[in-house]
Amino acid sequence: MTISTEISPEDREKIAELRKLVRDDLTEYYDTDFNLLRWLQGHTHLDVPHIARKLRHHLKARKSTWDLDNMHKKTRTHPIHNHWRYGITGHSGVLENVIVNIEQCGRTDYSGMMECFSISEVMKARVYDLEEMLAQCMELEKATGKQAWILYVMDVTGLEYNKKLYDLITGSMKSLAEFMAEHYVELIKFFVPVSIPSFAVALWTVVRPLLPERTKHKVQILSSSNWKDEMLRFSKADALPSIWNDEIHSFPAHVDRPQPFPKDWYHSNKGIEVPEDVKEIDVHAGKYHSITLHLNQGDVISWWISGSRNFGFGIYLATDEDDNDYAV
Repeated sequence: MTISTEISPEDREKIAELRKLVRDDLTEYYDTDFNLLRWLQGHTHLDVPHIARKLRHHLKARKSTWDLDNMHKKTRTHPIHNHWRYGITGHSGVLENVIVNIEQCGRTDYSGMMECFSISEVMKARVYDLEEMLAQCMELEKATGKQAWILYVMDVTGLEYNKKLYDLITGSMKSLAEFMAEHYVELIKFFVPVSIPSFAVALWTVVRPLLPERTKHKVQILSSSNWKDEMLRFSKADALPSIWNDEIHSFPAHVDRPQPFPKDWYHSNKGIEVPEDVKEIDVHAGKYHSITLHLNQGDVISWWISGSRNFGFGIYLATDEDDNDYAV
């Protein structure tokens, strides 16, 4: 348990209450005042018992087979990692206790990634980086006694506005953003998109309603012409990447460029033989569809599923078909 003098008496009291409510699921690694404080900061509209329910959901995920507490100790070797690059470049030096992460949004082949890997595999790869960000924040907090954050810089150089991009930001990438907001609460200080293309206004109009309310207020929009100089309001040059260098700017931090996914990795269900009498179901991103079956002991269920996008499904046993309580 990490104690800090930078936390107000009121917050300290709430942290103690929250810790008590989730103690059965709280691991020694995750049990710091600042980790619990983040959940209070991210859910100011909820009382502590409701926050505890949300936190307990995350803590159960940490103790699952993914073993999140030890994820940051492992080697970054998932096949996706060559195509979705590591982005931590150092400390801001301008914003106190802030670590800089460069996300190469425009160069990363998100569309190809979703053609090659299931959403669960994408999450396995992505969670490694999220846990690394959390671990570095925790290390900085332990050293300074103050809350640490991530400056999430989104380099959109090379981004093209087309239907694939629209499908990504309203579908798979929206789900990833929601996962990050739900499980890594208040880890991000600011989101800073840079090298913004001319269609940014149209893109922002589409994206903004999809973002959690607190995330919207963390987005810092820079100019399209002078953004490299404006970035110095958020970070010293030492933590900015050399891929931005030109005749005027010379930044030293190194980030590897993402590689596109090979087309022969793409999964396709075209040409698959579909059984007779199957039912086609249209489920939009972020939505769900339920099927109720009245079964007796000894009944056997079988199903055939093929989809055009990633999805998850589960089976729930209920004594009443109107039951709808999936809360942790």
